[in-house]
Amino acid sequence: MPFDNVKFRQQFPYFQQENTAVYLDSAATTLKPQVLIDATTDFYLLGGSVHRSQYEEKQTALYEQARTQVKELIHAESENAVIWTSGCTHGINLVANGLLHQFCPQDEIIITTAEHHANFVPWQQLAKKSGAKLVILPVEKDGMIDEQALAQVLNSRTKLVALNWVSNITGTKQSIASLIPLIRQKSTALVLVDAAQAICHFPIDLQTADIDFISFSAHKFYGPTGLGVLSGKLTALEQLQPLMFGGKMVEQVSNSTSRFSKLPYRLEAGTPNTAAVIVFCAVLTWFRQWDQIAMEKYTQSLAKQIVTRLQNYALCRIFSSPQSSILSFVFEHIENSDLATLLAEQNIAIRVGKHCAEPYINHLNLQGTLRISLAPYNNQQDIDNFFTALDKALSLLEIE
Repeated sequence: MPFDNVKFRQQFPYFQQENTAVYLDSAATTLKPQVLIDATTDFYLLGGSVHRSQYEEKQTALYEQARTQVKELIHAESENAVIWTSGCTHGINLVANGLLHQFCPQDEIIITTAEHHANFVPWQQLAKKSGAKLVILPVEKDGMIDEQALAQVLNSRTKLVALNWVSNITGTKQSIASLIPLIRQKSTALVLVDAAQAICHFPIDLQTADIDFISFSAHKFYGPTGLGVLSGKLTALEQLQPLMFGGKMVEQVSNSTSRFSKLPYRLEAGTPNTAAVIVFCAVLTWFRQWDQIAMEKYTQSLAKQIVTRLQNYALCRIFSSPQSSILSFVFEHIENSDLATLLAEQNIAIRVGKHCAEPYINHLNLQGTLRISLAPYNNQQDIDNFFTALDKALSLLEIE
């Protein structure tokens, strides 16, 4: 069935309210469907937690069903390879801290200059703690990783390669299908992929991607905040030492020693974010009725229209991949914050700043950008309203 923007937009109560802003900031967090709100209410009517007592069988079943849903979503190796985290950042830190015991000063970690801070700072800190060398690979003008440049820095000392699948600045999609075989050919490194901006835009298949670790957040996939997923190969996940210790992650505890549980529970200490997990299960069930590929094509068509219209402004510089629903731009001689403020006063919600990717912003020789990021619930009226507000804002700034 062809994607229907009207029906999809109707799923989100945000648009049923009066005086809501034109929402063009979905890369930061997506809006939430009615099914999420209903499932949240239903959960808090139940009471209890999960994996604690017999009376919690219903909650526990829904909780583990969510794990199965995620396994099917990303084609993970098994439910045991789905680790609940508080978000993408938590997942990456879990890997960085969990592998610390394996690193020494002779090792090397490769990242790119285009990483979000969540996939930059943890490796920077791991290198400092272990003495390992952090290799920062520049990206090309189009935001892509130069495979020849990557091949030159890969060697027998490369212990880990971490990269984003989709940039949160330009929306550039890295060619994981060709990059990972190159990494395997030139090294024995583990590969971590930050999928925060990828998960919502195209299907992911871990069985064909050959990724050791992958991390993403639920709130960028129409789900609740405070929840994320770390997944990957069981052989890679087994290498991680727990970041936290406490309840649920142990099988037996004595005065002198503890025996940890098997995956996934070994990496999930403490009371989980039960509500978020169960609610995410409902969201994933709801999402299955929509054609993700068709939704992305629709969203890309809106983004292409925005780029084309922005190109008519002489002072506008655009930073965007051609096949992306994320685009950044600046106007020469105009402060980004000034323009964003005037747009916000006209009920236009876009992002402004360095987008938690300061090394990439510096690489682009910018102070920051304005960013529009679209989702399938956006429509033509949203785009027209943005440009009406932009024209008014620019006229005010020119008067000043």
